[in-house]
Amino acid sequence: MKNRLVALRDLRLSLESSSANVEINLSITLVLCSLESIMADDPTAWYLHLMGAAGIISSRTCVESGIDEMSSLKLLQSFEDAHTGRWLLRNFAYHDILMAIALDREPLLPSHHFVQLEEGPVVDSYFGLASEIMSILYQITCLNQQVKSLYKGGSTFTDSDAPPPNSYSQTQDRGAVFPIMADIKPTFASLEILLKTWNCPPSNDESLVLLAESYRSSALLYLYRVVRRGLPKLEESLSSKIANEVAAMVTNIDKMPTRSLPECTLLFPLFLVGGEATKETHIKSIRYKMLDMIESRGFRNVEVALSVLEKLWRLNLERKTPHGTNIKVDWLDIVQQDGVLLSLS
Repeated sequence: MKNRLVALRDLRLSLESSSANVEINLSITLVLCSLESIMADDPTAWYLHLMGAAGIISSRTCVESGIDEMSSLKLLQSFEDAHTGRWLLRNFAYHDILMAIALDREPLLPSHHFVQLEEGPVVDSYFGLASEIMSILYQITCLNQQVKSLYKGGSTFTDSDAPPPNSYSQTQDRGAVFPIMADIKPTFASLEILLKTWNCPPSNDESLVLLAESYRSSALLYLYRVVRRGLPKLEESLSSKIANEVAAMVTNIDKMPTRSLPECTLLFPLFLVGGEATKETHIKSIRYKMLDMIESRGFRNVEVALSVLEKLWRLNLERKTPHGTNIKVDWLDIVQQDGVLLSLS
């Protein structure tokens, strides 16, 4: 606690300095964001630091004036070292995109540009070889916001043992917005093709390839969730696609060398697949991997994520009983009801 207070004090002094260094300020802010995320003793602190990082980037770069292929390089002009700048911007983008998915919000900045500043594929410390996948995930978060803007919805259930009357996962009458959704449908299809035909950059490290494939499958699951949200009539056809992706993800996750470095960033794929898993064998595999991460890494945000999944699995199992409501609960229903600022980074 003492060291955290010293870090916050020094960050404040640095931010107030007229000669503030963007590398130092952004580095400290992102370290604090990660620290608060894995400690999880203040559920809002990591998000506040992420917003602070977005503010630092916005105030020192051209990001708010719009970014195209040419102006992307201008993002690095505020950094004394371009290599450091690229790493810090990718670091922010990772947290920003996963935040948008976990909290069902739009990203704070156009972060897809930040993962495409390298001339060729690089191995990132968070998402490994999946930089293109991160960019696609950003596009899906934008589509999700378009879908949300077309109708009024959201989770409103207040009792953990009662079905959500207006939940994320419950089909609603959206006939009025269906024609608009039909216009967006080709975008869904093109993103699916893009993800299915994506080839992981070559690597001699099998764990990096498995990590990239897990992120690709996570992106597909997230895309199917958005499609299911906007076009509930396609839910039946999506079910088989989701089931196939869940099975493939669990297989890849099981192949990941236990306690390898790439395993550190498996939380996002684990949570996404856990949110769609229905087979007990898959659930057991996901639970075991997350419990081992908690024991070996000590990351508290993994505990929080697992607690959400455990509640989800329990509620959906209860709804399958003869006296159950047979209304499937979604993990977004739970985090919104419980007010969880879920960190999946």
